[in-house]
Order: sequence, then structure tokens, then C-alpha cells
Amino acid sequence: MILQVNPEKCTGCSACEAFCSLEQERVVNPALARIHVFKDEPRDLFLPIVCPPCDEKLCIAACPEPGGIVVSEMGAVVIVEHLCTGCSKCVSACDIGAIRLVRQSGHGKFGKAVAVKCDQCGGDPWCVRVCVPGALEYVLESHGQMVFEKLRAALPHAEKILAERGALPRRRIATK
Repeated sequence: MILQVNPEKCTGCSACEAFCSLEQERVVNPALARIHVFKDEPRDLFLPIVCPPCDEKLCIAACPEPGGIVVSEMGAVVIVEHLCTGCSKCVSACDIGAIRLVRQSGHGKFGKAVAVKCDQCGGDPWCVRVCVPGALEYVLESHGQMVFEKLRAALPHAEKILAERGALPRRRIATK
């Protein structure tokens, strides 16, 4: 099973980000969510970004830490956060931007940077439960693959819009 994104249904409400951060970090802070929504409000474009099913799994190959990124029994690519060194190689390797760095509190003055991504909440994703418009669904992988190809094709357009506005971050990093 995978998360299927239906961008045409997304309203940009950010409920998915809020509940994801609450489930994963025990605090409502969309910057810490494992899912993030690209928003271009003037064009009424909202694009939830989650880890797509990919054959290459470039993030695993890029990780210098043995066992730092693994494929779970249910098929989700999972970052083993306690093994993460914060080098951001997986962030650079992911062509869809589904991996970000966040700073964990309690690790020095600024916190330890670790990579995070959607782990599908162990098979019961909160984002799907709270997505009232139905932009997120949990479906069989074969059905969701077509939608991710559309999402991957739309991403360069989204990045171009952000670059035009001077809003494209140099690094994908959020802080607590």
C-alpha cells in the first residue's frame, strides 16, 4: 500500500501537515511534518509531497550510514533517525523533495539535524484520516504509481514558481 496524492482535490488546508507533526513529533508544527504541501495560492495550486514508489531508491544508495535508510516490511522507505548523521545526501538524492532535514531539540544549542520523510505511520497514515477533500488516499501500489508519475512531472513547474518568487530554499531544513 502507498499514499496516493490527488493534487486536484487538495485545498491547501494543511491538516495533513498538522496531524503528521502531532503524530511524529508530538507537537503541532507543520514545518516538522513528514508530508509537506507545496502552495502557490495565486494560481490555486496545492501539491502534497510524499515519498513516491520508485525503483531506484536513490536515497538508500546515497546514505553513508549502513542501515540508515531501509525498506520496511510493508514496503515504505524509512529513515532510521537515530542512525542519521544529518549529512543531507539523501535529501539531495530524492528527486521529488520528499526528504527534509529537521532539527531535534535536546541536542546542543541548535539541535541535531536529521533527515525525515513519510513512513506511512506504520500502515495507518494520519494524513489520510484527516484529509476531508480526499486529496490523500492509501491504495495498492499499482494504482498509485500513475498518480506519482503525474506528481513527479508537476514538480519542476512548482519549483520554477518558487524560484520566480525567490522562495526556493537553498536547503530543505526545518527547525523545532
